[in-house]
Amino acid sequence: MISIIIPVYNGGDYLRPCFDSIIHQTYQDWELLLVDDGSTDDSGRVCDEYAAQEPRIRVIHKENGGQAAARNDGLAIAHGDYVSFVDCDDWIEPDMYATMLQTMSKEQAEIIICGYVEDYNDGSKKLVNADGFQTTYDAQEAVKLLLTGKIGSYLWSMLFKREVVQELMPDLNPYEDHATIFKWMLHAKRVAVLHHAFYHYRQLSSSSLHSYNPKNGNHFFQAIRERYHYIADRNLLPGWESENRRLYLRGCIKLTKDLARMSNYDSQMRDIIAEVRQELQQFLPVTKHELGGKYYFRLKLLLWDIDFFVRMMRITSAFSLSQRRKDKKMQR
Repeated sequence: MISIIIPVYNGGDYLRPCFDSIIHQTYQDWELLLVDDGSTDDSGRVCDEYAAQEPRIRVIHKENGGQAAARNDGLAIAHGDYVSFVDCDDWIEPDMYATMLQTMSKEQAEIIICGYVEDYNDGSKKLVNADGFQTTYDAQEAVKLLLTGKIGSYLWSMLFKREVVQELMPDLNPYEDHATIFKWMLHAKRVAVLHHAFYHYRQLSSSSLHSYNPKNGNHFFQAIRERYHYIADRNLLPGWESENRRLYLRGCIKLTKDLARMSNYDSQMRDIIAEVRQELQQFLPVTKHELGGKYYFRLKLLLWDIDFFVRMMRITSAFSLSQRRKDKKMQR
């Protein structure tokens, strides 16, 4: 059986299409765990309505504690041999679980990852990782691909055997998956990748990934720091120590650059940059060869003076934007 966990918070009109897409799966051996995370609209009532009509649906009503806590609460009561996560404003194709389970069995994999569709309010769509590609990796190779961004770190695009889902998710919304999935992969032996777009990822401007606040930057930093130190401290990827370090340093530097260039840059973001700067100082000396010229230059500026670094990042961003506009005019 598959345990499908959906954190629900003020899902509004999106809940019914989401729940219906699961009820109408061609694979029917599932339980649906709806975790109402303190919704203030009628989401809790809709959850109860579906549970009253379908015995395979269970509902938890709880005080708002965030997406990670809601997912952890779902895991605590899950009975399935497999675990899947769906966001309450998205939906899935009818043959998603049947195909993914079949592929997992064929490839003897404990985790499978699928492609997805980005669905926009204007009706446009963008297919991601949907070229029909299929392969299987050993766990360590899959983790390396995850850390380098060649495999997406999205819970909702994956199906897990329950035995690999061991660690709970930290409260790092929206980056709790960054700090968790790689650990689950390390418990697996094989990870299958199936580039077929089964999942519909609704693009909402109000979502946590699209509505930036300083916590996002701090949570991203904590997630990538957890990735680096968890692997490095346990020597989990022998022979990959230098690459793990390089990826972490570049991730930290990119974060400080992105924060400096935010239109609503403020003292909270400066505090995060200062925290990242303190972390980077522990890795000195760092060479230009290790980071590459652009990242090395930014690191030197950051270590010299935070405020000057911020000014330079904002100036270079404005110059790049102006140059891109000039290039577009020339192309016309």
